[in-house]
Amino acid sequence: MKPVNPASTIRILGIDTALRTTGYGLIDANGSRLRAVDAGVIRTTAKFPFSECLRRLVGGVRELVKLHAPDVVAIEGAFYCRNVRTSMVLGAARGAVIATVAELDLPMYEYAPRRVKQAVCGYGNASKPQVALLVAQILAISVANLGDDSTDALALAICHAHALQARGGLDLPAPL
Repeated sequence: MKPVNPASTIRILGIDTALRTTGYGLIDANGSRLRAVDAGVIRTTAKFPFSECLRRLVGGVRELVKLHAPDVVAIEGAFYCRNVRTSMVLGAARGAVIATVAELDLPMYEYAPRRVKQAVCGYGNASKPQVALLVAQILAISVANLGDDSTDALALAICHAHALQARGGLDLPAPL
């Protein structure tokens, strides 16, 4: 893994994993200055078999890394889901992303959804519209054309930038 210098600009790729619409958001962080680089979704359709959706997800992550050369990746941690099938599908999508990022030799950090909301909104139970509003304000962008998956991914990247700033880039938990 390449070392990350907290005194320089760091490109952070946030990924909000799902099987059909995986959100991504890239930001450049230099101290407290944050700048949006790109955001969107990696889409698959229900007509594709499960394995094809995972293959396309892996390909999409590879393409993002190739195109934008992030220094680090922030991913949403696993969360409780009542539906076992949904949990398994989300777990497989998350596992595919984690394996791809690991293969690309990028450090990856995991953040619980409540921690991300706390970092962006100051409140761990913030709604998706509240997260989107604060992401727009923090990055000085319009999120009108971005879906929840993209704004959640940008929020993950912001959360990691705040963690780096709060600790001077030091003493972060070990990457996944």
